[in-house]
Amino acid sequence: MEVDPWKMLRVFDNKVRVAVVRLLLQFEWRSLSEIAQKLDSDYGYKMSLPGLLKHMRELEDAGIVRQESGLFAKVSDARKTIYTLEGKKRVETMLQQLEENVANPLMAGLVFRETADLARRIQGMGAIITREERRHLSSLLESCESEKVFNYLTDDEKKKVQLWKMMMSLM
Repeated sequence: MEVDPWKMLRVFDNKVRVAVVRLLLQFEWRSLSEIAQKLDSDYGYKMSLPGLLKHMRELEDAGIVRQESGLFAKVSDARKTIYTLEGKKRVETMLQQLEENVANPLMAGLVFRETADLARRIQGMGAIITREERRHLSSLLESCESEKVFNYLTDDEKKKVQLWKMMMSLM
């Protein structure tokens, strides 16, 4: 069987599935209804059991979650299905790497976009800029220059940040 690594990554492109994995990392095992309750109480995600079951199947197909039917029942009972993680340490490592390798570049793009939107709006307004807008743009520019963001900006984006800093010094 050939493994599609992109399919594996897509498992984590959904906030509900990531929340389910985090819950199972915290609690080791849970029933479907317990997972639904925790998603609602901890994350504010109201999920129907059939809807949640689709997410659980995605996690199972990716080899992240395993289900045990009737684990604590004398007779097999689907209502007693328990979900556990397959390889807790491996899953923890995957989430950590995903956050480090994907979250930082995504965050850099979001910070740059917000900075660009505000800088372009201010450029269009000319000298009419409020103190709050000036402070906000300065804060965004500082964020763009932080190590967490700057390392993930393209050369063109870095040049624009420098241009906007010069623009701010002239205002």
